[in-house]
Amino acid sequence: YCTNCAAFDNPAYVFIYNSSGVLLQSLSIPFPGSVQLPVYINNPCLAIPPDVCVEEAVYSATVNLPPISGGYHLVYQRCCRNSTILNIAIPDQTGSTYYSVIPDPAYALCNSDPFFNNFPPIALCVNDTLIFDHSATDIDGDSLVYELCAPYSGANQSDPQPDPLVPPPPPPYSFVNFVPPYTANGPLNGAPELSIDPQTGSLTGAPTTVGQFVVGVCVKEYRNGLLLSTNKRDFQFNVVECDAQIVASMPSY
Repeated sequence: YCTNCAAFDNPAYVFIYNSSGVLLQSLSIPFPGSVQLPVYINNPCLAIPPDVCVEEAVYSATVNLPPISGGYHLVYQRCCRNSTILNIAIPDQTGSTYYSVIPDPAYALCNSDPFFNNFPPIALCVNDTLIFDHSATDIDGDSLVYELCAPYSGANQSDPQPDPLVPPPPPPYSFVNFVPPYTANGPLNGAPELSIDPQTGSLTGAPTTVGQFVVGVCVKEYRNGLLLSTNKRDFQFNVVECDAQIVASMPSY
């Protein structure tokens, strides 16, 4: 397991607001345990440094919410990010907001948000080409559109884990502040730069700078031309120097 890492929340708090910003309910979800994720890359000729480590915990709960006009917003916030992140301002004082919208039943009486099919690569090799399937699945068959986007900020150093006694504010939320020349559409240096196909979700690029970078990927869900929800993945890409596993050379005589 990873060492010298931030502990998982136990419990994690999820807050449920109506469309007017009124807090209706707070969920307390116990820590379910975590697993260390395998580190892989799509180039068999390169080897990731051994000190790259990421753990995953999947929190789950069931809540029954009656249909209401305007729907619901489910919110989770946590501060703060790694101080070594290069592309946003004061990362060690910048948190994250993750939230899901249950739409107004007048727009979608029955709806499931799209979910991403694959976990992004934990590490990227500098100067190596990335081709990653960042597509999502929507079980309702709604139309999906992909884009790079700005992650949300949330919480702060004085209140890193908002709880039911001091809940977070309702939406809308502000975005992280990218440090020029980085932007939401250009979150890391690349040749070519990071980009995503809006129809297929194929994420491609070739990072040219070693470091840690915050990247946001959004999938928007449309039904009959109406935007129902946006699933925003807020992820940290670790760009590292990878060792060559195979060396091609001609013998000298």
